[in-house]
Amino acid sequence: MIIITGPQSTDDEVGLIAEAAGYFDGLPAYDVAVQWPEATALYCLIGWETCSLAVADVTIAEALGLPVLQLAR
Repeated sequence: MIIITGPQSTDDEVGLIAEAAGYFDGLPAYDVAVQWPEATALYCLIGWETCSLAVADVTIAEALGLPVLQLAR
């Protein structure tokens, strides 16, 4: 399972995460169905480092040894 994260300060940013998750057949990190132990990678949208929630997602992924990949728009 691929998890997608990114900035989440506006509805548009949340929508971009959902759109990217659909494109990659993954789940947005904010989805209640996310099960980190079953994840295979975390993909980050541009600007993720400006959002504390996305930074937490990256921290969790790194702690679990998951690949963290940067996506461009």
